[in-house]
Amino acid sequence: MSAQLELKNLTVSYGGKPVAEKIDGSFGCGRINLLVGRAGSGKSSLLLTIAGFHSEFSGQILYDGAVFQPAGNFSLTFQDPESLFFNTSVGDEVEYSLRMRELAENEITPRAQQWLQRWGLEPEKFYSRHPFELSGGEKRRVALAACTVAMPPVILLDEPLAGLDANGQKALAEMLNQLAREHIVIVVTHEPEVFLHPDSNILFLREGQGSWFSGDDFLRQAVCNRDFYPLPRWYCHALAPFATVSSLPQVNAEAVASFVAREKSHADKL
Repeated sequence: MSAQLELKNLTVSYGGKPVAEKIDGSFGCGRINLLVGRAGSGKSSLLLTIAGFHSEFSGQILYDGAVFQPAGNFSLTFQDPESLFFNTSVGDEVEYSLRMRELAENEITPRAQQWLQRWGLEPEKFYSRHPFELSGGEKRRVALAACTVAMPPVILLDEPLAGLDANGQKALAEMLNQLAREHIVIVVTHEPEVFLHPDSNILFLREGQGSWFSGDDFLRQAVCNRDFYPLPRWYCHALAPFATVSSLPQVNAEAVASFVAREKSHADKL
């Protein structure tokens, strides 16, 4: 049985006010887990609570049945990648994560270079550069490489799509799907359509309450009720032909994926 990160009667507060109340459910391996909700719904606060950076909560967070100990068991990227950088070169940023895991010294640099390559950054071009010299999308890729290179059991990402173009977003989704096969990957995003899959595991936060959806169920809600979640205009346009289908229960995320991809590509060119 694959690992599970379980939330039991979890209430997260901010300034004494609950932002997410009495959440029960679990995140697992196999697919990317999504944390979705409108601005201010408590997504980032919940993610920081899991990471151990926010202590104003009640309830339990369990990993494989025991209280989750974040130290050494997770990695996290913030919305602003620059907030993670404290080394003077891209290579040092990525290598730092490996040194923290006590990887053999002769394995560190080859591993870091290989991982940068996987995230679309050529080591010959980027390894010695200062992170602050890079473009927004390149900074994002460095942060993602540093976050995932050591392959911790739990990978937490807060709005990782920021600064990436359509190709970069697609590559990110593919890479995270690969990692999610053996790791618990939890993504806070206001663009769930990029990651949506029929069996996606989605925790939707709304007015302090948490509801769990599969990708299919989330899509059906979006088709039936446009007020359910503010999807982008191009996505609503992509969904429109399916909204008129009488056998709506047969509509699933996989059925619209290719159409949605074409619509997004077109929208990005406008």
